[in-house]
Amino acid sequence: MVKFDHNKMRKTRILLRDSHVQAAIPKTVILSASSLRRMLGNYRTVYVKPNVGALGVGVMRVRKLSASKYEWRYKLLRKHVSSITQLMSLIHSYKKSGSYLVQRGINLMKYRGSRFDLRVVTQRRNSADHWRVTGVLARVAAPGRIVTNGSQGASIHPYQQVFGANMSARQTGQLRNSIDHLALRIAKRYTHVYTKCIELGLDVAVDDNRRIWLLEVNTRPQIKPFTKLKNLSMYRTIMDYRGKNKGH
Repeated sequence: MVKFDHNKMRKTRILLRDSHVQAAIPKTVILSASSLRRMLGNYRTVYVKPNVGALGVGVMRVRKLSASKYEWRYKLLRKHVSSITQLMSLIHSYKKSGSYLVQRGINLMKYRGSRFDLRVVTQRRNSADHWRVTGVLARVAAPGRIVTNGSQGASIHPYQQVFGANMSARQTGQLRNSIDHLALRIAKRYTHVYTKCIELGLDVAVDDNRRIWLLEVNTRPQIKPFTKLKNLSMYRTIMDYRGKNKGH
């Protein structure tokens, strides 16, 4: 079993070395009172999440509503406070152990009124093989939820379905091509450091202006969501690659 770094900030720094990938990464910094103040001043909406974690666990959203009013959300909770000090106190009362990150919030494209993002799986059969995008699906957030993880109630849909509600079939095809191109760049950049890596799960978002963003890189991606699609061809392809990846 090959061991990889699960520290999100270190993974981000690896990817920032590729200018094409860098343009798709939302500004991300280590959480502190000063960094939170600065990020909210620049972007007004940010996500606070564990530096090491998965499945959307521990993710909070903070919005600056005015000079002295902030909205904090976690799971189905929503609270308002009037200072960064109160905000940090609230965050610390719900955060797990370890460091946290502050990431710029993205205005995600919506499907039937709910935010969605994409899980993109890239694989190769061995460390000498070419990378290939073997799976793409959409995760639509459950009502009232701030994250799109299936473990937190999100629904799973073919990407063509959610894109089709926002754009033409031709535009959907062009966007998919751009996502594939970015995913392969990310995989190649990542394996400059982790040469044995043969599978990555990417959390990719598309904003209201159809700009593509990379939210997170997972070295042990959950494949179960692909079993929820009616067409299981992507799931079979992913498992075929995994079957030939001895020692993964």
